[in-house]
Formats: sequence, C-alpha cells, structure tokens
Amino acid sequence: MAHRNVELLAVGAGPANLALAVAVEELAPELAGDTLLIEREQDIVWQRGMLLPDALSQVSFLKDLVTMRNPTSRFSFVNFLHSQKRLDAFVNLASFVPYRSEISEYLQWVADELETVQVEYGRECAGVEAVTGDDGELAGWLVTLADGDTIGCRYLVIGAGRDAHVPAVFDGLPAERVIHSTQYTQRIADVRADLP
Repeated sequence: MAHRNVELLAVGAGPANLALAVAVEELAPELAGDTLLIEREQDIVWQRGMLLPDALSQVSFLKDLVTMRNPTSRFSFVNFLHSQKRLDAFVNLASFVPYRSEISEYLQWVADELETVQVEYGRECAGVEAVTGDDGELAGWLVTLADGDTIGCRYLVIGAGRDAHVPAVFDGLPAERVIHSTQYTQRIADVRADLP
C-alpha cells in the first residue's frame, strides 16, 4: 500500500471533473501540477451503457467543457473535431447536437490532452475521511482506494456520476429481467432472443 499527497484530488473523470481539470490547467498552472484526477474505469466513456449507434446528444456542441468559460480554449469540441479531421463532416450535418459517441470520444481526448493535471485510470475510490488539524478544524481529506493505496489532499471534488434509479415496483423481479439504461449496451446481448 502506498500513500501520497496532492493539493487537489478529483474523483471521477466525467464531464464536471474534466471541465475542472481544464480550468485548473488554464487558470491556475501552479495548482495544476499538484492536481490529480482518478477514474475507476480503464478509460473515459461517457454514459457507457447508453452509447447506442447513431444516437444524438440532446445538448448543443457549444455546451462543451470550455466554450462558455473560454471560447478560445484549445480544449473546445470544435478543436477536438478539427484535430480528428472531422470538422467538415460535423458542419455538414447541419445540426447543433453531436452524436453521443462523439461526445464520449471528446471527453477521452480532453483527458489525453491535459499536460499538467494528472489523470490515473483503474483507481477506484473506496472511502473518504476528513482529516482535522491540531485545532480541530478541517485540514483536508484522506481517500482510500480499492487497492488499499491512500491519497491525502487539501481539496477534494467528488464527481461520482449518476446512480441507476430502479423504481420500487421492479424490486421483486429477477435482475436478469430488468435492464437499466445505464447498463443497456453491456447487458442486452445476454437477453434470450427466443423469449417475448
């Protein structure tokens, strides 16, 4: 088990924490070098279970991670498309909403493009406890990871995503008969095709 300290720890590499990481890198370079973003998965996939082929987002591309804060940021969705040589194709769609898969690819691209903020994958947060100073005041946080490693930090941001909500009326049904949309792509192949 290893321990280390950082100034800012962000748990979860979803849109909110990626936007925070970009803002720290762009606006607070002195903090960026002591900022860590951890993600329990081995990559970043936006709403993993709901990436259906050709599904469109419901959000304008202008509501990316940076444009409302800094329209000239190199982390914009438009710059992502340009870097992937897909800007012309997107513009010719004549739509303000990108495919959900494009947003997912954009989020991974942003994480890969960060130069100072560190991103670590396969790092699941298992527990958080407050750390108090000698005066009894909150001094920081101690985060325990699933592998037993610990990370101490002064500032902690939790971006744990959404929990699946299954209405109580379905509580008694076998788990193999209920698929929440957040698990759709992972579980739909397990449904027997011969059943109604």
